[in-house]
This record gives sequence, C-alpha cells and structure tokens, in this order.
Amino acid sequence: MHIIAKRKLREYYTSNAQAKLPLIEWYSKMSGVFAGDLMALRAALNAGVDAVHGYTVFNIGGNNYRLITAVHYNTQRCYVREIWTHAEYSEKQNQDKLKGGDV
Repeated sequence: MHIIAKRKLREYYTSNAQAKLPLIEWYSKMSGVFAGDLMALRAALNAGVDAVHGYTVFNIGGNNYRLITAVHYNTQRCYVREIWTHAEYSEKQNQDKLKGGDV
C-alpha cells in the first residue's frame, strides 16, 4: 500500500514524541500490505481497524491514538487525513453527534 502524506505523520510525532514509535511501526507495516478490502486489511495488520463514515480509522499505540485515513483499495493508496489522541477522537465524535454530523 502506498502511504500518502508521510509528512503528516512526521509532523505529528515531532510534536508528540510518544507517538513516534507507534506511527513508524504502522507506516512500516502498512507499506508492505496489499489488501482488497477492510477485512483483508484487518487480517494483514492484525490490528484495530474500523470503517467510520467513509474513512478508515486505525487504533495506534495500544489504542492511544486514532489515525484517520482514506484507503483506496483499487489503487492501493492510503491517504493520511488526521491523527488524534483517543480522547480528541472521542471528543470530536461527541461534538459531531450533537451537531448531527459524521466523524
């Protein structure tokens, strides 16, 4: 899988040092994956991966971080959209539920 926006990962772990190892490990594993769908991606990574409102959300670093991506299985590309702590992700989900939106 080709990861788009490695720069976002680097920027995040530069300011959040504890996230560096989990994000580098995710990048390394994900780069070697060929998956045709979400189930194959889960099996290949042996990790928490969920489809949430059109995005693929990875649980990173022992469930401490949420990596929000857009995975295009047909082109084998993974676009990094956001990286949040578990608490930030939960807060955004709750805010969107109050507004009636999607996370």
